[in-house]
Amino acid sequence: MIKKIIILASIAAPFLIFYISCYLAKKTKPEWPIIKLSVVSLCLLLSVLVYYRFTSSFPAGQQYTPPKLENGEVVAPKVQ
Repeated sequence: MIKKIIILASIAAPFLIFYISCYLAKKTKPEWPIIKLSVVSLCLLLSVLVYYRFTSSFPAGQQYTPPKLENGEVVAPKVQ
């Protein structure tokens, strides 16, 4: 869940920072540089995704078995 929150924060952060800085500077009508903010947002998103890709906890060559339901109980996922 924390990964999803970090990914969403990397998308929204440039827009929120721009809005807060305009509010603190007391601009009456800020012009939103949508293209620049979108590019920064995409760069942050890509950096987060690359970080998650290279910091995965599963060693190479291992087989992942997803969680399953057996006899009414959830069997935890395994890495073999």
